[in-house]
Amino acid sequence: MKGKRQDMTTLHKLKKNYEFKKVYNEGKYYVEKFVVMYIISNDSNFNRVGFSVSKKVGKSVVRNKIKRRMKEAYRKFADTAKLGYDIVFTARAGSGSADYSMIENNIISILKRARLKKSEE
Repeated sequence: MKGKRQDMTTLHKLKKNYEFKKVYNEGKYYVEKFVVMYIISNDSNFNRVGFSVSKKVGKSVVRNKIKRRMKEAYRKFADTAKLGYDIVFTARAGSGSADYSMIENNIISILKRARLKKSEE
């Protein structure tokens, strides 16, 4: 059971500092009220995703809550996203007061503007 769930929802993650820096320095970015998305092509058949929340957003409890909300919002739409990108979602100052639906709407809007959603809809 656990293996099946993992196959369907596993996110390839950016983990190393140099991976994040490469996306920040060489990639394009898209800004919304609560979230900024940085993106760069990775020449593979999957997306790697990273999530970043600054200490400006709040204390660790708030930062982790925002990170969980961003992960869930992205996960919902990951299977409709085009493949082959490194993506970093960064929470902006003030996102600590945002609820899940606001963050989800920001991420959907950014994915549409970046033309990352497959045109099935």
